[in-house]
Amino acid sequence: MKAILIDEFGGPEVLRIADIAEPIPTSGEILVEIHTASVNPADSKVRQGTGPGVGNVTFPYIIGRDFSGVVKALGENVTEFTPGDAVFGVLPMGSEGTYCEALTIDAALVAKKPDALSHSAAAAIVLTGLTSLVSIEDTLELQTGEKILIHGGAGGVGSFAVQLAHHIGAHVITTASPVNHDYLQGLGADEVIDYNSQDFTEVLSGIDVIFDLIGGDVHQRSFEVLKPGGRMAYIAPLLKDATPARDDVEIMRPNVQRDRKHLERIVELYEVGAIKIPSLQEMPLTEAGRAHDLIDTQHVRGKIVLQVK
Repeated sequence: MKAILIDEFGGPEVLRIADIAEPIPTSGEILVEIHTASVNPADSKVRQGTGPGVGNVTFPYIIGRDFSGVVKALGENVTEFTPGDAVFGVLPMGSEGTYCEALTIDAALVAKKPDALSHSAAAAIVLTGLTSLVSIEDTLELQTGEKILIHGGAGGVGSFAVQLAHHIGAHVITTASPVNHDYLQGLGADEVIDYNSQDFTEVLSGIDVIFDLIGGDVHQRSFEVLKPGGRMAYIAPLLKDATPARDDVEIMRPNVQRDRKHLERIVELYEVGAIKIPSLQEMPLTEAGRAHDLIDTQHVRGKIVLQVK
């Protein structure tokens, strides 16, 4: 089968296509024929050798975390799926390998894809959806009427998070460049701050909840706008040796585990109209390098999806 591999860490040029053996599902696993694979900023960090867990990488290595496809074969003791079922999911924490034509995965970590959701759309909202759900519903426990600031709303996670927060009934504020303001307002943002011309610390105060997708200096300055007793969750890297600037707020790092319950929650939100599919850029698997060029700009609206089949 075809797969995109890396033999060393580096720029997008280290991604190469190769023929490798198709895996065989073991007990409790399914073999999935991949139709689409999502491209995430985390994929770029792994490629560069800067992401968490890269010390365990052995070459050649296949990158990629979330996917949509069709069940091709079953391992022993799998009863909830049959060959031909359309499914979507995310590989286990610390695992990679979706930039390819087929993969094996624990059957408990995938869910059936509804017919109304295309393979590209399903792949685009899996990891972003899990991250948003675990962060906003499970970790931050966002409530109706609270004021939430989402840093970096136009990306994959941000697009889902804005919609989820709006669905919950919060007052949603996000940061983005002007080209994305109409897009984010269409997703449910009540206020969009142009980070090029406005300093959010000068125009905001009394924020109940912050979901930080940017990190670094933005994270540290966010303490200035949180109200006493406020809550902040972050998934982006922090400044080296960063420490909380206040002890009257709660700072949390979400633990984004994989399970079918959250995948089915994503489907539920989509089916009731709470979540729209983000802007999609579709590219063939062979153009994974070009996809990484775009991801490396850190200015992708929505999601990039690789078309495998």
